[in-house]
Amino acid sequence: MLLEKACIRDANVDDIEEITLLMTDLGYPATVVEMQARLKDIFAHDDYRTILAIAGTEIVGMAGLAKGLYYEKSGNYLRILAFVVKQSCRKHGIGELLLNASEQWAVEQGLNTVLINSGNRDERKAAHAFYHKMGYAIKSSGFVKEL
Repeated sequence: MLLEKACIRDANVDDIEEITLLMTDLGYPATVVEMQARLKDIFAHDDYRTILAIAGTEIVGMAGLAKGLYYEKSGNYLRILAFVVKQSCRKHGIGELLLNASEQWAVEQGLNTVLINSGNRDERKAAHAFYHKMGYAIKSSGFVKEL
């Protein structure tokens, strides 16, 4: 089984090509040059962490994490900004492994809540079912305005 061979590790600059492919699987195509620029800033930021799921020698998933501070109440939270499992590796426990690792890091950082956003598009329905299965509840709607 794929999950038995999988582990989690931090991403590094050598992973940019695979991360670019994962972002395309997530529905956000980018070039390697674009991802290099994005990850340069992300890797330099202490409140961000990018973890990868590795099966054998293959990168099969990614979670982009950021620590945040509440305005509306006491405490801190973890926001999962990007979460993707390679399409050919879904339904094998990789998402659960990544989510558990993300939650564990939140606990280690003293964060008391995990937030994850997911688009309302039809292709996200399976992801929404997965988040519900993992104990996440829909709490709010987000709005976006491009400037």
